[in-house]
Amino acid sequence: MRLLLNKRERFHDVINDYSSLYNYSNKKEQLTISAGVLNFIWNHWNNFWRDYWIAHVSGGIDFNGIPITPIHNNYTDKQSCHYLLYACGKKNSHNSSNSINGVHQEATWGDPILMTNIATTMLTHHTHMTYLLGLLGHYQTYIQHFQRIRNSFIHLNNENVNKLNTLTGYYTFSPNHRLIDILETTEITTATKCFDNLLNNMTGLIQNL
Repeated sequence: MRLLLNKRERFHDVINDYSSLYNYSNKKEQLTISAGVLNFIWNHWNNFWRDYWIAHVSGGIDFNGIPITPIHNNYTDKQSCHYLLYACGKKNSHNSSNSINGVHQEATWGDPILMTNIATTMLTHHTHMTYLLGLLGHYQTYIQHFQRIRNSFIHLNNENVNKLNTLTGYYTFSPNHRLIDILETTEITTATKCFDNLLNNMTGLIQNL
């Protein structure tokens, strides 16, 4: 049985531990460290949402210690994941005999677009998904920024780096900043460093669930 409060606390611990590792002494270190930190945080973000969704499919305990009424009681994780793939539109149908074969068939559970699709499908079973959809409307822009920056750093090539151009209107670049230095720029509306603002939005969404 998944305890969502424990999962949230674990994610906060990851943010605290790995954001402190975002330190470097030269440009060569910057790219390597940035890619590692972003990737680790993104993986844990997706793990949190995997647990969150499965808890709503097969049962769990919410953030207030209250049992979550399952959509499909006694489903295994593989059955639950197949249902979630159906809920987000990646499968055309689902019944109790369907399950995935392994983790390679899973989706990016923390992708804001996928999250919106799953939450919308679950509305008929869990009315509080309306609240989650409202939170997504507030936080999803910068979560998508995190996702895009992480993907560009992990799959580093000119094409992926140039995709960051679409984000530049949100950040102030100093004369010394290159596009690849986007994490060090300043987010315009909050006047905070891009890296810090991205983490604030991720933790903000989870903390407000």
